Amino acid sequence: MFTGIIEEIGTITKKTIINEGLKFSVRSKLVGKKLAKSDSVCINGVCHTVTAKSTKEFEFVSMHETLKKTNIGELNIGDKVNLEGSMRLNKELGGHIVAGHIDDTGVITNIKQVKSLKGEKSNNWEYRIRIHKKHVKNVIYVGSIAVDGVSLTVAEVSRPKGNYFYIKVAVIPYTYNNTIFSRYKIGEKVNLEFDLLGKYVVNLIETNPKIMKIMK
Repeated sequence: MFTGIIEEIGTITKKTIINEGLKFSVRSKLVGKKLAKSDSVCINGVCHTVTAKSTKEFEFVSMHETLKKTNIGELNIGDKVNLEGSMRLNKELGGHIVAGHIDDTGVITNIKQVKSLKGEKSNNWEYRIRIHKKHVKNVIYVGSIAVDGVSLTVAEVSRPKGNYFYIKVAVIPYTYNNTIFSRYKIGEKVNLEFDLLGKYVVNLIETNPKIMKIMK
């Protein structure tokens, strides 16, 4: 389990095709020090297992199923990634509960630098993300969402139009400078994990006829 509070930006140093999928090496100064072989680590919001470890780098393997559901397969040598080690129970939960199990990917359709109250450019940013309409029940206004592993609050939700709906998330200067948000471009694919507790509630309601009857 994770919190969505990114600890470090790592760098992909190696990418190898193997029978199981793809094997990557990541250079990391902070997160890597705390990792051991078989530990879990969150890469752009995706939970992976450390398969090997050296002083400055660690390896992980992304299976075919993961590659189909996430943007991990699009990573190349030199690309930057968001890193977070597993949640510790003796530490404050700063973001929200993130499982590292991606629900789907979305596409960034707009990036806007927010103006200050004086009408000048501020260091805050807004991102608009396109999501398939099948997930609209899992997203609520001011609810939590993890975008490439970053815990964010949904600032706006549009009604579905065609096969998609859109959300807006706001990014503060610290998040912008300490995650890969500063590197995004329009058209990029991002990993999405919807709020875990919210998904359980939706599942409970939809699979329980008595609750559905009461709500109607």
